[in-house]
Amino acid sequence: MYTRTFRDLFIITGQSLLKSKYSTRSFTGTIKLFPNCLLQQHNSNVINIRSYTKFPRINKDKIYEEKLNEILKDPQVEKQYKVLQLEVDVMRQGGENAPSTMKPRYWFELLQLNSFHKRRRYLDFLFGIEMKKEHKMEKKRKRAEDKPLKTVNDGDPPEYLQYKLGGNSLFLRFYETTMNRFNNWKLLREMMGGQKLVIDCGFEDKMTRMESKNCARQLQLAFAANRAHDYPFDLHYCNLDMKGYLGQEFHSYIPTMYEPDFPINFSGKSYLDLFEKDKLVYLTPDCHEPMKEFDTDAIYIVGAIVDKVSGMPLSMAKAKREGLRMSKLPIDRYLDFGTGSCKSLTINQMIDILADIRATGDWEHSLRHVPRRKLFASREHAAKKKLEKMLQANQDDEFVSSSPGDYSLKSRNKFRNKI
Repeated sequence: MYTRTFRDLFIITGQSLLKSKYSTRSFTGTIKLFPNCLLQQHNSNVINIRSYTKFPRINKDKIYEEKLNEILKDPQVEKQYKVLQLEVDVMRQGGENAPSTMKPRYWFELLQLNSFHKRRRYLDFLFGIEMKKEHKMEKKRKRAEDKPLKTVNDGDPPEYLQYKLGGNSLFLRFYETTMNRFNNWKLLREMMGGQKLVIDCGFEDKMTRMESKNCARQLQLAFAANRAHDYPFDLHYCNLDMKGYLGQEFHSYIPTMYEPDFPINFSGKSYLDLFEKDKLVYLTPDCHEPMKEFDTDAIYIVGAIVDKVSGMPLSMAKAKREGLRMSKLPIDRYLDFGTGSCKSLTINQMIDILADIRATGDWEHSLRHVPRRKLFASREHAAKKKLEKMLQANQDDEFVSSSPGDYSLKSRNKFRNKI
């Protein structure tokens, strides 16, 4: 079990051959994470330098308030801001979905949207979040009101001695902090000699603002999916600019990533500077050569990119430009994709598939993480259900045309409304 005492056992004072990433003391001298016998087996270039300074947790509201005040110095932006305030007030008075309170980051995001339709969808999203919180608080209040009062009889033992569900028990209770420490210990174990996996975060300039935000969420889900596996990878987030929008959003999803004992590897350097080029293999869906077997000696690279519009082969172009080996998952061999289905997967889905194929060697079992909605059978079933629903609606409703050959606009509108 990973504990702070267990972590401190790895810290050895003396001349350091490896700059410690998990240093926990702010004192003069050198700190070393591994003993000399282990240091000789690892490349010191793959460990990032972590400062001794303890970073405060990120406050998104304060950051966006400063950004909002900065851009409001422009008269044109200030005028647009007042128009947006009036627009939101009109939506509230009209009974449309708009949140009752607007934080500075909400206004900042609204100013980045250039159409009324996009702003309306964003406000509807914020309204849904607000309603979800209110419903959660209402359920909590009702449960507290409906909870029966505890009655203690004179002959009954005290509450802490009663053996029952939710009370005293012979079994240990696993808390969330215990599971977190255990999962962190698994990552520390893999850092000492596990297989490395690189997530390339160098596509921020190719993504829009919302795509970068979605990508940051996928980076967080990828970290959680890898940590939950029995034998996780030693993940390395390379080309990650922590001062950029992607890095800031990623930091907001994992506020503890700067803490000295948190097991995460992130660097602004390229993977070419950290690892041997001969071992690197870029996984891209645009490659023509599928992966036959999982190579445990290779260092696979997954591109962190969310592209919902252009669909350009950016990851393949980067791999060719850098002269790296390329490969793709053998999806076509084991799965039948539907027409028009995108074969690109999210970052966390790629991590799940790679972790399973390394552990089991079974592609059919590993590719279960591909969403079923993309497959031909699922799309065919959805189309049949839609057709049956349309036919049933036409049979239930009485549609009588003015004449068998009536193709007037009024008649066609009637039929269109039935669909």
